[in-house]
Amino acid sequence: MPTQSDEMRQTKIYEQVVERIRDLIDSGQIRPGDRLPSERNLAEIFKVSRSSLREAIRALQESGVLESRRGDGTYVSLPPGSDLLAPFAEVMTQQRIRLWQLFQFRQAIEPQIARLAAAERTEGHLEALRHMLDLQEKEINGGEKTGFADLHFHQLIAMATGNPLFVDVVTRAESKLAETRNEPLQTEERQITSLQSHKTIIECIERRDPDAAEEAMRAHLQIVSDIIFSEGK
Repeated sequence: MPTQSDEMRQTKIYEQVVERIRDLIDSGQIRPGDRLPSERNLAEIFKVSRSSLREAIRALQESGVLESRRGDGTYVSLPPGSDLLAPFAEVMTQQRIRLWQLFQFRQAIEPQIARLAAAERTEGHLEALRHMLDLQEKEINGGEKTGFADLHFHQLIAMATGNPLFVDVVTRAESKLAETRNEPLQTEERQITSLQSHKTIIECIERRDPDAAEEAMRAHLQIVSDIIFSEGK
């Protein structure tokens, strides 16, 4: 019986096969109207199991890239001049919706976390936050776009509440937002804005001002959200 790790590995392999088939179409090695090699040959070419190959072909059929003709094989179904990325537009839209939902969640909970952090923080928490701020500034000055300091800054604020449940919630939410920290979205504007906002949040937490800390976090998240979603327009 397949284990969970086996299923995860197979899922990863089939996604790789999808990309490789798309690359063949993008490069013109396989053209619209062409029939794909047999299942056995493709499995040998990609060096994958036939079950993984079938999953990849099924996914491409569902997205309209491939067409299965009974008794005649599988064909590239996109007509000449079609946009190869069009079948994936709906998937990208759904990802954007989920991203927006995550930001709504953050905007609902993280200002309250910052408020509580301002009331419960210790000198140790402040020291850790200042250190992370210094690291973020070094990342920016060094031209790095990892987003490491940005991620851990929000985790440290959750830790300052003294409630491990907040840490878990923020960590889970932040991990799902990793795609917003990739290089194309790490513009200089976003990095500098984030740094300035973080400085303001720390100042509010340092002087134990819950109202100001809550508002500073809310403003920070709104600015970052505006930057990210305006870039997608």
